[in-house]
Amino acid sequence: MIKPDSEVGKNFLIRPWSKKDFLSVRSILIETWLVTYNFIPEVDLRIHLENFYSIKKLNELFKNENTHCFCVEFENNIIGWMKLFDNKVENRFYVSSLYVLPDYQGYGIGKKLMSLAEEKAVELNHSEIWIGVMEQNINTLNWYRKLGFNFVTAEPFRMGSSEVVHLIGFKSIKS
Repeated sequence: MIKPDSEVGKNFLIRPWSKKDFLSVRSILIETWLVTYNFIPEVDLRIHLENFYSIKKLNELFKNENTHCFCVEFENNIIGWMKLFDNKVENRFYVSSLYVLPDYQGYGIGKKLMSLAEEKAVELNHSEIWIGVMEQNINTLNWYRKLGFNFVTAEPFRMGSSEVVHLIGFKSIKS
């Protein structure tokens, strides 16, 4: 556990991801999922990781011009990852993934990532940011509500053979 007087909150770097980050991204995903989604069996989390975040799938994301991903670095280690998606069909801008390793949460990293997401959305001429959060992920759901997100629909979301309710919400942003 990082000490409260740590320099984490001041000395992290957010940068676009690169292909060399793929293994770190996979590691961040499974580590945060195991802690955050403890209501989903580990086998289903690992199946989801392989189905949607294999090296091949990460390569596809990397090449997708509508996907924008960023890594958070602290002391030369990747401690967070965010995936943004400009959905041209729905004309919506999604924060489709935002993960910070558990030991690094509470230092303002998530808020900085969300500010970056807003900047990117404005740059791409969007006036809202959309997000999906599992209904059982209470802490994260409350965090997004504090940031101004309004959840308007519920849809099923599958990880492996587990299905959960995914709340879909948005936040208006200044363009």
